Amino acid sequence: MAITYRFGNSGWIILGGLLILGLSAAQVGAAEKDYPNKMITLINPYAPGGGIDFAYRAIVDILPDYLGQKIVVSHKPGAVGSIGSAAAAKAKPDGYTLLAGSTSHVNLVPATRKVPYTPSDFVSVGTFAKAISVFSVKADAPWKTLAEFVADAKKNPGKYKFSTIGLMSAHHFCMELFMRAAGIHMVHIPYNSDTLAITATLGGHTDVCQTTVQPTLPHLTSGALRALAVSDVTRYPFLPDVPTFKELGYNVEMIIWFGMLAPKGTPKEVINKLYAAQKKAFDDNKMQPLIEKIGMIPFLTNPEEMDRIVRENQQLYTRIAKEAGLEVK
Repeated sequence: MAITYRFGNSGWIILGGLLILGLSAAQVGAAEKDYPNKMITLINPYAPGGGIDFAYRAIVDILPDYLGQKIVVSHKPGAVGSIGSAAAAKAKPDGYTLLAGSTSHVNLVPATRKVPYTPSDFVSVGTFAKAISVFSVKADAPWKTLAEFVADAKKNPGKYKFSTIGLMSAHHFCMELFMRAAGIHMVHIPYNSDTLAITATLGGHTDVCQTTVQPTLPHLTSGALRALAVSDVTRYPFLPDVPTFKELGYNVEMIIWFGMLAPKGTPKEVINKLYAAQKKAFDDNKMQPLIEKIGMIPFLTNPEEMDRIVRENQQLYTRIAKEAGLEVK
């Protein structure tokens, strides 16, 4: 029997009835309809025990009940999250390898460093939670309102110091935005954790701490710190008396979003199935208690809405990084 070869749309095909290599379009479609039919790997680009682990517990614990398959976390830490993120970007786009996404490594790292991926290398599944930042001063500080602090800082440029979780963190960017909006200059003192940044203000080493609200909350409720503003567009549920920056007239908005991403090229049907499972878990109120338990805010968005958030964040952080000279050469 003569054997002929040709290259079809789905791979090499050996004609003559002997063998077919590659999948037909029908088979590919069937695989998508059958998704997921095996375990899903979720890449966490940080070491175990961090904030990403706590946030994604809602995904790992709840979504398997809606997808019918287990989700296993694979930690790939290093280079401020870029090693794991790059691995996820290069993974096969079939929905079985996903990235545990967040503002830090999806937006901030590519805005300030040369890394082997960009946000455009991913497609969004949808956010499920967010954290916000709070501007706090020591309880015995002279400023009772943000307006009082700004007035004082304008009279004393460079006198006051602020602490954050680190150089080029989301909180640092938030303060860069605020200083530009308020027309003031402060000195940044970066630390390695929110706890250290808060302790610096409590100890009088810095005048302000701009930190994640969850670890700051106990010091606010105890009366050791006073919150002057929060970074979301709406007030934080557990700090209802604290205004937002925007309420006070400053065009400052910063959230730390959490949402899964898949490699670019992942079929839309797969993305839709992942989002549908997430939405159903929200509709059943299964994820919200786990998110609220760790002090975060439930924040469900669909893939298109998350794409917009990622895109707008990237534009904003890239601009601020250039203006403030925060780019790592």
